[in-house]
Amino acid sequence: MPRGLWHEEVDLIVVGASVAGLAAAAVAADRGCRTVVVERAKDVGGGAAAEPEYVAAAGTRFQKAAGIGDAPARLVDDVLAATRAAVEPDVAAAVAEQGPAVVAWLADRCGVPIALVGGRVGRGHSAARLHAPGERGGAGLVADLARAAGRHARVAVRTGAAVERLVIDETGAVRGVAVRGDRRGVPHATGGRVLLACGGFVGEQALVAEHCPAIADLPYHGAATATGEGLRLGREARAATRRLGSCLVTPFLATPGGLAVTAPLVDLGAVLVNQAGRRFVRETDEPLPLASAIRATPGRMAYLLFDERIAQAARAVDPFFAHVVLPRAGRRGATLAHLARQMELDLDGLQATIAATGADPFGREPPPASLEPPLHAIRVSGARWRTLGGLAVDVAARVLDDGGRPIPGLYAAGGAAAGLGGDGTDGLLAGVDTLTALALARLAALDISAAVAADAEQAG
Repeated sequence: MPRGLWHEEVDLIVVGASVAGLAAAAVAADRGCRTVVVERAKDVGGGAAAEPEYVAAAGTRFQKAAGIGDAPARLVDDVLAATRAAVEPDVAAAVAEQGPAVVAWLADRCGVPIALVGGRVGRGHSAARLHAPGERGGAGLVADLARAAGRHARVAVRTGAAVERLVIDETGAVRGVAVRGDRRGVPHATGGRVLLACGGFVGEQALVAEHCPAIADLPYHGAATATGEGLRLGREARAATRRLGSCLVTPFLATPGGLAVTAPLVDLGAVLVNQAGRRFVRETDEPLPLASAIRATPGRMAYLLFDERIAQAARAVDPFFAHVVLPRAGRRGATLAHLARQMELDLDGLQATIAATGADPFGREPPPASLEPPLHAIRVSGARWRTLGGLAVDVAARVLDDGGRPIPGLYAAGGAAAGLGGDGTDGLLAGVDTLTALALARLAALDISAAVAADAEQAG
């Protein structure tokens, strides 16, 4: 659309009020950019409120205060090892290098109560580097970021508004967006550089079946906005994609509540039982076969069973579990009979399961230890969690075309951008997804603010 025909012009248009979108808006606005955030849902934050949103950052001041030696290069090595080098080393390095600055910005600029998760080295990580954004996890992080962005004089957050299409000029550069119009069908045209920070496509059945068929039969219970809008908009500009088959499932989605149980309950000795109170699977299996096994049980539900010793250990290493998951989704029984009544489980089966010792029939090594009352249980089911593939980006979060060239005016972060997970359903280290979203958001905001400053200098 030619200059002068816009309804409004800003420096940055953020599509999606996700964690990444809100962070990018605040960073850019702090550097003088007039910013509009367009979110089609009525609420901000996407599905972050149901997750812990730990940030895996290496070399932070919080680690140094705890006497933990770590560095971004070490995190890159861990990511490349976990993904079998499926990700781009330069993007992984750019993301890791932003970790200390991202965590410091969250704490100092946004007031996020960052705390290093002590005593827990996430699986695949070589150091304790998970940073918790407060006891409420993603809900608290979203609230703090929404306050930082929403109260900024240079930021306008517009919910309930959907971007219909990108505005692309004859050279292929992205010049703005067309937002769904009023009842007369007239779109609202906003000019400016565009950051796609909307969700992935895990909630869109057709896209999941096409790109992640292994998880297509699992249900999705997360945010309704994860329908691939970023992918659709990026393709309008002929954007390249990466690792669309990369996805994540969880065998332990607390039901009801839709909270992902990420605490290391199984590592600490928890067992999984069916409605009959019996174990039916090796709890240490990979997430996809474990999720599928749970969905194959009567009622398509199972129950994580653990005692107070395990609960205390899990609380100590997982604040989100301690303050959100267990209070909302857990049930506690002073006796086995009491717990069986609460969860409607077969008492005889439970008693037989608790009494079982010795060699494990499912091949779990080491076999789970005997559980002692009082006992806890969480009803869980297998589910699709998120997609990790998306638009190809470079080290400045600029979206790339099929030739590897940046598309002028277009950036991506969060679920819209290709993350740092491996091919298929494994390879994502805990906390790396949140780090990637925030790091790419910051890199995009820094690049855009520098370009806006250069434009102003040239015009002046």
